[in-house]
Amino acid sequence: MLLLVLLPGAGMAQDALLEQIAGETVPTPDLDRIEYYRDNPILLDSASVDQLTELPFISRSLARRILSRLHAQRFSSVAELCGAIECTEEQRYVLERCTRLAGEPALGFPLSLRTRAMLWATPPVASTDGRFRGSSAELYNRVFATVGQTTISALTNKDAGEPLVADFASISIGSRLGSTRLVIGDYYAELGMGLVLWRPFGARKGTDVITPCTETGRGLVQYRSALEYRFFRGIAVEQPFAIGDSTEVLLRGGISALPRSATLDTASGTLSSLATDGYHRTTSELARRHQITEQAAIAGAELRTAHATLGIAVLALAYPFPITSTSSLVISGQQGIFGSVYGAMTRDRLSWTIECARDYAANLAFRTGLEYRLDHTTLALGLRRYAPTFRAPYGYNFGESSQPTNEEGIYLGIRSFVAKGIQYLAYGDIYRHAATTGSLPRVRRGVDLFNELRIRIGSSTLLLVRLRQEHRTDDRSMESGTMAEEILRTILRCEIQHSTPGGIIARFRIERVWPIATESVATSSEGGIAAFAEVTIPLSQQLSIGGRCTMYRTDSFNAAVYTFEQLTPGLLVSVPLYGSGSRSFGFVRWQPLDRITLWVRYGSTERLNVASLGSGLTEVPGTHEGRAYIQLDVRL
Repeated sequence: MLLLVLLPGAGMAQDALLEQIAGETVPTPDLDRIEYYRDNPILLDSASVDQLTELPFISRSLARRILSRLHAQRFSSVAELCGAIECTEEQRYVLERCTRLAGEPALGFPLSLRTRAMLWATPPVASTDGRFRGSSAELYNRVFATVGQTTISALTNKDAGEPLVADFASISIGSRLGSTRLVIGDYYAELGMGLVLWRPFGARKGTDVITPCTETGRGLVQYRSALEYRFFRGIAVEQPFAIGDSTEVLLRGGISALPRSATLDTASGTLSSLATDGYHRTTSELARRHQITEQAAIAGAELRTAHATLGIAVLALAYPFPITSTSSLVISGQQGIFGSVYGAMTRDRLSWTIECARDYAANLAFRTGLEYRLDHTTLALGLRRYAPTFRAPYGYNFGESSQPTNEEGIYLGIRSFVAKGIQYLAYGDIYRHAATTGSLPRVRRGVDLFNELRIRIGSSTLLLVRLRQEHRTDDRSMESGTMAEEILRTILRCEIQHSTPGGIIARFRIERVWPIATESVATSSEGGIAAFAEVTIPLSQQLSIGGRCTMYRTDSFNAAVYTFEQLTPGLLVSVPLYGSGSRSFGFVRWQPLDRITLWVRYGSTERLNVASLGSGLTEVPGTHEGRAYIQLDVRL
C-alpha cells in the first residue's frame, strides 16, 4: 500500500483533500508541504504544536489533542492514534504520510529531485500558427535538500509556449540558528487568520467543515511552489523571547523585492494591471514580463501563552508607478500599509479566533471563528465582514470569494461520528455582498448548504453520499444587457470505494446536477450528470497501473460537473465537464529501485458536437484533446 502514496487511486480521502485545497491546475503550497513531510516525517513523540500545525488540515486544537493522547497512552502506529482521536479521512491521510512514532521506520530522505514534462498529443492552435514563441511542452524541475537544521528548495518551471526553459525560477534556504528561524530567498507569510497575509490557495468550503473556521497562520514559510505570484523574495527572520515558564514574545520581520509582470502605460506613467497568470508565451505577454519590482516589508509580533495568542501584523507595499486597476488582487495607487490585530484562544473543548484588519485606504475587515468539541461531535461558527473596497493582495478569505473584499456572512459547520464507521459532515453558509459589483444590477447574495454521509463497511469498503444546494444571485447576459436572477443549484454525489487484500482499489462515482431553477420564466432549466469508474492495481512491489473513465452530459456550462484529478504527484487539476462526451486517463508507476520512481500518464478528453476544445492560446481544434505526462522522482 505504500506504493499508492499520492496516486489518483489512493482513495477518497485524497480526492476530498484535492477539492479542499485546489482551484486550478497548479502546484499548491499544501500539496508541497505534504510531499516535503512525506520525505521528512515529523516525529510525534518529540513534536511541538507548532510543528504539527505545519501540516494541512491539522489545527492547533487537534495538535494539542494529539500530543495530549500521546502523553497519556502508547500507540503502536499512527493509524491507531488516528482512530483514538477520531480523525477525519483527510486528517488521517495527512498524518499517516507525514508523521511517525518512535517505533515506526524512519523514512527521511535528505535529498529529493524531480523532473517532469507535459507533451501534447493534440497540439493547440497557438503552437501551429506562430503565437507561441517557444515549444508547447511544459517542463518542471525541483530539488529539496535537508542538512541538519537547514533546508534548501530550488525549482524551475516552463509553461506551454514559453521560450525560456526556466521561465520561472525559485530558490529558498531555511535554517534554525538556535532559537532563530531564518529564510533567505522565496517565502510566504501566514499571520493571524489571513486577512492581510496568507498563503496562496487557502482552505475552501468543502469536506473540512471545521478547521478553516479557527485556522491561524504558521508564520514565515519557505516557498516551494511554481505559482508565480503571492509570495515574497528576500529575507525573513523569526525570533522568540521567553518571558516566563509558558509565555513568550515572537517577533517576525521580512523584506522583499519581487519582479512582477505588468502592463505599463508609458504615456501616463501608470500600471494598468499586474499579471497573476504567470504566462509569458506570446510577444505581448513577453513584453510585460518582469516590467517592475514590487517592494514589500513585513513585521509582526505575537504574545503567546499556553492557551492564548495576541498578535499584530503589518505589510507595506510599494511600486515604481501608480496602479490604476480596480481588481481585488492589487491596490489602487502606488504604495500603502496594511495592518491587523488578531487573537486566538484554545482550551480543552473550545477554540476561538478573531482578526480585525485595515487596508492602505482605511477600509476595514473583520473575521472571527469559534470551535466547540463534544465527545463525538465538533461544531464550528464563523463570521466575516469586509468593506466593499477593502483590498489585501496577499490576504485570503474562507467564504464565497477567495479575496477578503465586499462580503459578509455567517458560517456553521458540524462534524459528527454518529456511530462506529459512520461520519456526518455538514455546513451552512449565508452570505451577501455589501455593494453591487460590475454590471450586476442587484446585490449578490446566497445560501450554500452541504451535507455528506460517510459509511465504512468493514475495513475495505467506504460509501459516500453528498448533497449540496446553492441558492444565489447570478448574472445572465441578455440581448438587452446583464440581468440578475436568483438560481437554485442542487448536486447529489454517490460514491463507493472498495479495496482488496492484494492492494487493488476500485472506485465508482455518479454525480447529478438537478435542472437549475431560476426566477426567470424565459430561462430554460439546465442540468447534467457525470459518472466515473477508477481502478488502481499494484502488479508487484515495483509496478502499479491504473486509470479512470468518465462519461458526462450537461445542458450547458452552468450545469458543469467538476472533477478533480492528480495529473502527477504534486500537480493537480480541477476540470469542469460540460456538454456531452468522455474524459479518461491511464497511468503507470514504476519503481525500479527503492529511491527511484517513474510516473507516466496519458489523459484524453472528448466533447461531442464542438469545433474545438479549450479557449485562448490552449484551444485545440476538433472534438478530442490528449496530453501525456512523464515524471521522474529520485530520493536519496
